[in-house]
Amino acid sequence: MAKRGFVGRGLVGRGLVDTLMAGAALALVPSPAVAQDVRDLDGEQSNVRSFAGTLHDGKAVFEVNVSPNSVMRIDVIGTGGLDSTLKVTDVASGETLAEDDDSGGDLNPRVNIRGADGRRIRIEVAQFGLGEFDAEEDIDGEYVAPNRFVVTLTDVVHNPQSLRSVTYGSALGGSLLGEEEHEFSFVGEAGQLLDVSLLAGEEAGLDPFLELRDDAGTVIASNDDSGGGLNSRLRYVMPASGTYTIVASDLGDSGGDYTLRVAEHREVVVQAPEQMIGIKDQATGRLGAGFENGDIDPAMITYRLTDAAIASIMGGKGELTIRMNTGEIDDELTDNLDPMIELGFETPIGWAMVDSDDDGAGNGLNSMLPIDLTALAQNRDMLSQLRIRAKAFGGAGEYTLTITEGMEARPVYDDAAEYPIPTVAPPPPVRIYD
Repeated sequence: MAKRGFVGRGLVGRGLVDTLMAGAALALVPSPAVAQDVRDLDGEQSNVRSFAGTLHDGKAVFEVNVSPNSVMRIDVIGTGGLDSTLKVTDVASGETLAEDDDSGGDLNPRVNIRGADGRRIRIEVAQFGLGEFDAEEDIDGEYVAPNRFVVTLTDVVHNPQSLRSVTYGSALGGSLLGEEEHEFSFVGEAGQLLDVSLLAGEEAGLDPFLELRDDAGTVIASNDDSGGGLNSRLRYVMPASGTYTIVASDLGDSGGDYTLRVAEHREVVVQAPEQMIGIKDQATGRLGAGFENGDIDPAMITYRLTDAAIASIMGGKGELTIRMNTGEIDDELTDNLDPMIELGFETPIGWAMVDSDDDGAGNGLNSMLPIDLTALAQNRDMLSQLRIRAKAFGGAGEYTLTITEGMEARPVYDDAAEYPIPTVAPPPPVRIYD
């Protein structure tokens, strides 16, 4: 996937903004403002390394030196609801080193810049929008966009991590900076399932990314956001016995703390794409990104009615309720399936959907679809073509699917009327081919 630099999670409160602004104002005597002047921050001494700034024509530019073999964290903290963006380039080469929008929390950008052999960088702060607060009112009663901010430079103490080994049931922590990889060796056997998650810490900024490499260093699997939110989860059946490398990295430029979890050893479950289900039966399964996207779990499993279920409907018991619930939540690894039910017919020209439900059960993300099939009681062919699709509206994880007699009432929400109970009318005539 494309490298991501925009992450939005809260970190810096507005009280801190006011404190930094006051401190910066006392510590600095800024020169007269000129549109897009370049300020040399090495010439502006401050104990807290915080520098007040103002956007002129929506932009402000700074330069500063980054010492060799060091890491500099750059925060831009706006006031009055300023939504700013941050771009850092190498002055000598013109190379873009980092770009960010909201990684510092609230609407504030944050990046980490490595000093390499020593480099001079250019910091460009620009206005993205008014953000979540109102525009400020000036003395003439006109509304203007907020344009004040503080740039804070922090030297980050960071020790590069060496290769660590993990096994089934492991949980290890660490901290990533942008453009950094942490490697973990894993000894696996052919046919075994590796289930690993990379979970970001509470501090804003880290967008985890996972890769799995074979003993030759070739990337054989990767994942970005399957672990819920920005977390990553990778499930892979190892094709051969040997030593594999799990690589944890950050798709953004800011980094942060993480936890790497490897699930206990589990057997691989082979799931048929189409299965049978009867009334009062409970089917179980697991959904993911889909075979077509390289996942070992399908994005959808289709169910057809058993002969006994068809006979019951034809006998006058056509009122049913279909439920799809998430399975037991895995405390070690993130199961975040959002279940969805689709009901329709397989026809010679493709899928004809009758109805669907996402969160109608009224308890979280679970789905419930009350349906009346009485109109099809005398049409065995149509009942034979009826299909129930269990799908992942989002996320991945285990589920249960049940069909019970009677139509259960959908819950009534405070701000909406009760959902109507759908009735399946006989579809247009369809020629059934042998």
